[in-house]
Amino acid sequence: MTKSIQTVLTPLLIISYVSGLKIFEFPVGHPRVWFSLSYMILFWSIYYFLNSTVISYFINIHYTTELCYLICYWLDILLTLLSVVFGIYHDKKFRNCLKKLDIVDNTLLNVGTITDYHKLHKKTMCLVLVWFLMIMLMNCGPAYWMKNEYNYDISTAMYILFIRNYCNYINMINDLIVASILGYIGLKFDQLNQHLLNLIRANKRGIKRAWGNSMHQHRSSQTSSNEWMTWIVIHLHLELRKISCEIDSIFGTQMTLKMGCNFCWLALDLRELFSVILINNHIKSNKILYIIMTIIWLCINVLKIFFFNYVCETISAKANATKYLIDKIPYSTYDVEVRENISQLLLQITRAPIGFYGIGLFKFGYSFLYGFSSSITTVVVLLIQGYI
Repeated sequence: MTKSIQTVLTPLLIISYVSGLKIFEFPVGHPRVWFSLSYMILFWSIYYFLNSTVISYFINIHYTTELCYLICYWLDILLTLLSVVFGIYHDKKFRNCLKKLDIVDNTLLNVGTITDYHKLHKKTMCLVLVWFLMIMLMNCGPAYWMKNEYNYDISTAMYILFIRNYCNYINMINDLIVASILGYIGLKFDQLNQHLLNLIRANKRGIKRAWGNSMHQHRSSQTSSNEWMTWIVIHLHLELRKISCEIDSIFGTQMTLKMGCNFCWLALDLRELFSVILINNHIKSNKILYIIMTIIWLCINVLKIFFFNYVCETISAKANATKYLIDKIPYSTYDVEVRENISQLLLQITRAPIGFYGIGLFKFGYSFLYGFSSSITTVVVLLIQGYI
């Protein structure tokens, strides 16, 4: 039975281990550093050989690859190698974040909050299944087109496409790991907010009963439980804030570079789409299939950008909801010490709100999506003007 965040992420982590992205752990919590390093060196050496010889041989026979495509292609490879380097460098820090999340889970379990790990594990399996289906879709369609365009055998075409797009596929797994961890942190904020709601309701009921009793009786029955729960909420909220900052420091640089790479791919997909539609002889055969493939790639790149920024914005919103809820507690309690602790937490939340930043240059979320959409719109306008 799944009992921790580490085992919830097991399907994604296993793929990253096999793909040569992260330090292998067996059993859980026991990293095999030297074995993993040896495996990574061997794995990426084989990939370099296949990519530089077999793929170049088959593709360069039929057409010359454009500079724009080569830039995006090698940028994908560079991002994958950087993910490997950062994965090794931040491995201990990453595992500590997962341990801290387990401690948060155990604390919430002691106060009556049960996390449905089985449901989370099923969601992770669904993500892996969607990822696998996307790979099949992105391989089968282009492979069929290459078979008709260049008379390739279908298995050879799929092999070429898989090796050529391998780094793009594996970068998706890294994105899913980051998004899953951030979604898990958002779930913990939801559970904290539910505890705050229960605390506010209990305090209000206690105040109503206090009108018929003495103030001393009310305080003796409510102060200890309120102070205990408030301290737990403060501690867990601060711990989640620290974990969020650590996750941002681990993956912030990678995600920033990936956003830049996705922008390049989107611009390339848009240019290719306009070329196929507006230029008659750009594609000689299976024009409709080629347009469908380009639109699929375009939608996948848009989905990756939207999904990550949506998760970041959701966590920020849930942390702000905690601020608004905890601000109501001083009005429903008479305990002076509880009010003082709440005031200190509110001050810290106000001065340093939770956010995920791209190397300190911008903040991921809806504002980033707005700016990104504006840039893409500018590219589309330039492309249309150029073709006109």
